[in-house]
Amino acid sequence: MITDLIRPRASGASTRAGWVILGLVAITALGAWTIPSGPWAAESAAPLPPSGWRLAFDETFDKLDTAQADQGRWDYAYPDGSRTNRGNQEMEYYVDPRPGREAPGLAALSPFSVSDGILTIRARPVPRADRHASSGLAYASGMLTTYRSFSFLYGYVEMRARVPKGRGLWPALWLLPRAGGWPPEIDVMEVYGDRTSTLDVTLHTGDIGRHRQSQRKIDVSDLSAGFHVYAVKWTMEEITWYFDGAPVFTEKTPSDLHQPMFLLVNLAVGGTWTGTPDAATRFPADFEIDRIQVFLPDAASQKRALRD
Repeated sequence: MITDLIRPRASGASTRAGWVILGLVAITALGAWTIPSGPWAAESAAPLPPSGWRLAFDETFDKLDTAQADQGRWDYAYPDGSRTNRGNQEMEYYVDPRPGREAPGLAALSPFSVSDGILTIRARPVPRADRHASSGLAYASGMLTTYRSFSFLYGYVEMRARVPKGRGLWPALWLLPRAGGWPPEIDVMEVYGDRTSTLDVTLHTGDIGRHRQSQRKIDVSDLSAGFHVYAVKWTMEEITWYFDGAPVFTEKTPSDLHQPMFLLVNLAVGGTWTGTPDAATRFPADFEIDRIQVFLPDAASQKRALRD
């Protein structure tokens, strides 16, 4: 288990994950960018997934076996067992759907369902009578992580999904270090529910001795209107983010991102970044996921990376 993974954030600082930041935040790349179109886009796009890379993690959500009492592929909370991110003042409680893990009122709000190969993570209000069991948090929602089952050093991560719309909703796919600690972090995708025509992709690193954030805000069509493919290619040299097959942002791989990372996918509600849901936010709110896949470089490249 990761120790000291989630800690109170420093006064005046904020992060995607809400972990402690030392010093001032340095943002090295921040701004809006529009998806390229036309011949340039076609010429600039490399084959995806990269040619010769092997499929190492394949979740197509034909089922999500929440009936098993022990750990399967997925965990349902942060590695230290936390059910929310209080550092970001979030308002969700991540429900564990396995039998006997929650009080009856919360168990009835299980956020996960699978239909026709689509996983739905559903957020909805917790009745006031049941909030004693949710630590006073007002919304039930879901998180999946591969902390115990799968981590990797360099790879191509891809998710096909449709995000919900509404203030206070915050779907994301991201990577954290298997060894614990923060930074680094790779945010494959984040969308704020009241800004579903903007895709955020972000790198957090501590390579300069303090937190540094590089981010690109990408202008897109309404992401809640249909499914899209979100991806990142992480190599020893650089990290490139993709949207629907087009590269949208690249950063050199920082010195603290040469270590195994694991997957997290979740639907957060409220907090310092997204605000509180308002009267226009419709519940239940659904984050729909068709697939999550990870491809790894060829064995020779992996051996070189581990040796170096």
